[in-house]
Amino acid sequence: MDNRLTQRLVGAAVITALAVIFVPEMLEKQEAPSVVPAPTSEPPAVRPSPKPTVPTLTFSQPQPAPAGPAANPPPAAESAQPAPAPPAAALPNPGAVPVMPTAPVAGTPAVPPSPEPVAPASRTPTESRQAAAAKAEREEAARRRAAQEAAAKARARAEAERIAAAKANAEAARKAAQAEAARVRARAEAERSAAARTEAARIEASRNATAPSHDSPAETLAAQAEAARAAAAARREAARADVAGRSAQIEAAQKATQAETARAEAARAEAARRKAQVEAARARDASARAEASRADNARARPPAALPKIQLVAKSEAPAAPARPPAPARPPAPIVAMSARSQPASPSGGGAVVGNYALQENANALRDYYRAQNTRAAVERIEINGRPMYQVRIWR
Repeated sequence: MDNRLTQRLVGAAVITALAVIFVPEMLEKQEAPSVVPAPTSEPPAVRPSPKPTVPTLTFSQPQPAPAGPAANPPPAAESAQPAPAPPAAALPNPGAVPVMPTAPVAGTPAVPPSPEPVAPASRTPTESRQAAAAKAEREEAARRRAAQEAAAKARARAEAERIAAAKANAEAARKAAQAEAARVRARAEAERSAAARTEAARIEASRNATAPSHDSPAETLAAQAEAARAAAAARREAARADVAGRSAQIEAAQKATQAETARAEAARAEAARRKAQVEAARARDASARAEASRADNARARPPAALPKIQLVAKSEAPAAPARPPAPARPPAPIVAMSARSQPASPSGGGAVVGNYALQENANALRDYYRAQNTRAAVERIEINGRPMYQVRIWR
């Protein structure tokens, strides 16, 4: 009975002590002002945050119970044991308010600094040569394209003039044939007119030469009328033939003029065709000269300077089996090494797979290979009178 009472008193004392410690602190935090003025001397990002205060808990030790069979504590005593308090850093601070940065003091607005003029980037001689070569190539390509276009136009013009000349020649031949036909018709009409006049003269002569007969006057009048009618018909035929001959002559003259014009047009078309052919040949020659000059320039132009690559002298050893990717090699300036005889294999055996001539960092390279379980050694050599370090790697 006394043991149970003692445990209850101890639990009540512990709870009371905890309440006395934490309740005033919580009340103080609730009564704290909602806005904390921030100092203007330094920005909020620089000001150190206040460290949380960890309260110190003290517990009174209960007096030792008298010796005897200790009974199990009742359930009420177990429930009365206080739970361990959470750390102060994990407890929420209801009164804490994030401090807002104060507005800057109004004053003269800050004038942004004027941007400094950007200096044009200097171009290296290699870039200048490459730019000049590219510009020359573009100009050469433009000239070559213009020459090709001119040659194509000249060929098209020559073809058109050839077709026009062929048409003009055909037209001239047709006009000449028409003129010849007109001349033939004119000659035929002239012959017919001459025959009609000859017939009229013959009839007139026969009528005049006929002796007077003893026919009746009616027969005489009929014969005279017939002769007059035949003479008139002959005269009309002669006149018609004369008119037809004149028309045929005029038509023949016109056809001859047209044929002459067609021949002149054909001659002009032939001259234009020859001129177009000459222009096409000149364009082809210009294109060929441009191609030849471009080839000569390409042969005469010095090769573009390549970036200076410092090579590493390595021995001609058989290819080693593939290895896993190694970590990045430490930077070390590498200089060109003249080809020389391969050094002998080390005393430990194995094939030399590489030689590196370095001015510095030779030990770093040796340690790099040794870290990969690869045998490496450093020795001092002279190349072109300059002291250097040679790193040999072998397997």
